[in-house]
Amino acid sequence: MQPIREDEDDILARLEARLESVHEVISGLKQRNAELESRLREAVSDRDAALADAKSAQEEASQLRQETDSLRARQKQAASRIKTLLTQVEQMDLLTEG
Repeated sequence: MQPIREDEDDILARLEARLESVHEVISGLKQRNAELESRLREAVSDRDAALADAKSAQEEASQLRQETDSLRARQKQAASRIKTLLTQVEQMDLLTEG
């Protein structure tokens, strides 16, 4: 009966070694998973910040476009008024010369 006992001990030792190996692999995978989840949270946070920055930049660009359009309209209006005033001044010069 002794040889059977030795075979059982050998099988149990191999099983224990395998279980220890599996435990190490699982522990490593859990640690890697935790690291990846942390990196994912950081990436999501970075993405959200970038989206917020982009939205803010779009709003600012829109506001600047509106201001530019308003300034162009005022510039055109001022140019038109100046043209009208110059025409009036020229007409007055013609009247005073004669």
